Amino acid sequence: MIRTAKFGAALALLAALAACFSPVPPAQAASTLTFKAVRVTGPDGKPRGRVYAGPQSLFTLAGRGEQSVADAQEVARRLNGLAEAGLRPSDITLKRERRRRAIVARGERVLAVDRTMARAHRSDPDRLARVWAENLRKAFQRPYLSLRALVTPLGEARSARLLGNIVGEVSVRVEAPVASATWQPETGTVRVMGHAEVSDEANLLRVPLAVKKYAARWIPLPTAEVTGNPAPAEVVARAVKACAAASMVLEPGAWGRVTPIAEGVKPLPRGKAARAPVFMAAAGDRYLPRRRREQVVVRNESVDLPPAGMLMVSNWPEKLTSHGLWFEGRLHDGEAIRLLYHHVNATGAKADLVVELWNLGDETARVHVIEGIGGPSYDEAWAGHRAAKKFLRNQTAGIGWVAPVPVGRAAPIVVQTMPKGTIASGVLELRAMSATTVSVRIYLAPHSPQRLPRTIDSYRESPLLGQWHYAEPRREVKARYLVGGPWAFITIGRNPSSGLVEGDELRGNYGVIYDIALELVNPTAEEAKVALTMEPAGGPARASVVVDGRLVEAAMMQRGVEVPLVEYRLAPGETRRVRLKTMPQSGSNYPVRLAARPG
Repeated sequence: MIRTAKFGAALALLAALAACFSPVPPAQAASTLTFKAVRVTGPDGKPRGRVYAGPQSLFTLAGRGEQSVADAQEVARRLNGLAEAGLRPSDITLKRERRRRAIVARGERVLAVDRTMARAHRSDPDRLARVWAENLRKAFQRPYLSLRALVTPLGEARSARLLGNIVGEVSVRVEAPVASATWQPETGTVRVMGHAEVSDEANLLRVPLAVKKYAARWIPLPTAEVTGNPAPAEVVARAVKACAAASMVLEPGAWGRVTPIAEGVKPLPRGKAARAPVFMAAAGDRYLPRRRREQVVVRNESVDLPPAGMLMVSNWPEKLTSHGLWFEGRLHDGEAIRLLYHHVNATGAKADLVVELWNLGDETARVHVIEGIGGPSYDEAWAGHRAAKKFLRNQTAGIGWVAPVPVGRAAPIVVQTMPKGTIASGVLELRAMSATTVSVRIYLAPHSPQRLPRTIDSYRESPLLGQWHYAEPRREVKARYLVGGPWAFITIGRNPSSGLVEGDELRGNYGVIYDIALELVNPTAEEAKVALTMEPAGGPARASVVVDGRLVEAAMMQRGVEVPLVEYRLAPGETRRVRLKTMPQSGSNYPVRLAARPG
């Protein structure tokens, strides 16, 4: 037992004692003065609502039948809140409202007495309101104690102010018998609940004690890195979000949100640095919420981007009928890979297609990402076209961002929310910029509004590891067209690449980049027009072609119909060298033929 006339010191000790407990659900404020409403029957046989302060009846609401009972319950709720806030009798006043008189406490209307209610008591609103207000003042004049429940962050101390009408000295007591503990194997935690006893000479108040962990803890923010000249605002936002998310470590069962603040995220030229604001929040049923606003440093520096040495394809099965892991590959020190995926959500409900990086190494992984994302869409050709178009644009310009993945954590780099029946398509190039080993995983999961890096509890190699890997992610092609001679044809998507698994062939060469060096020669004495066209060799197809650094899109192509791409005028005797880059894209029928012919 601890006694002191200064209850503030006692409460500080109580808060320190609370720090011995483990996380529990939040508790409400406690008060020795409580109000309740009960249903009674009036002399007229109609229901009324009677409000009590402890065992003492204060007033009865009548004149509206069952509504009077509901009104009384609402009044009791308001009075309990005022008692927990330490209401004083002098805080209770009367206010005239047209034909009603309102009983007001600290500016909050407790109840209003009108003619109907007063008539049921054979009185008038003014006189009845004065009587009921005086009954309330008497209730709050009695000694009572009120204290909000002490919820203390783990390892910290908190104080709470004791309210009410305090009589004499205050004592605080915490004893072992008032606490209980249970083991929660599903979360690996010990759950402890308890209370403290706070008393003066007139009252004894049992106050719930709780200690809760914060929903997240923060680790130092890394610097966000982008590439491109300039790096567009959307790429800067991706890098900022990835860095902020990597700095937030969620507790088991907690959830979080990371949102770059749009007005502070701008395009960033090469060689420059800036600060971008981001908002972070975390919460959970068993945790204290946390909110934080940070300024993330973003740098755009020239980075050596070696070509991808491996193509990985996630397309089998194309239709995903259940949640789970559908692809796994590996990214090792200094390596670069290209990843193409194209899947249909056939689960019958909205789901997320997630590309996730698992850090299996001993230091933070830094992975440079160049991405092209298409969909979700019900048109598979359109989804594949959008992905290829964005990827070729970003890859040509070296536009990308760096995803930091702390040790022992898995970080989502792409999340596509797919309504049922839609297609998600993507092309990524991933480059390991640090000495580590990363598992690249694709899985379908129930929809979640926010996905953040998570702790890896255990890792088991997937039987999918090593499948659908192709060691020929790029093909070089040379061609020459002589004005007045035969047309020049280049077929894209023929001669399938062989996979690392024996017998695996990538028909259509989807995801393989074709680098084409085309020489156009005009040996004549007159100016000549030369056209570059494209035509599918099979069914309908779309295409994106980078021509001398400029992206050109081909409209939906049908077999037997040429689609123009670009036209050149060659001066007499001129030789022009054209560089083209394209890639068979998901959702289309390849091969296709690129032709150089008279314009």
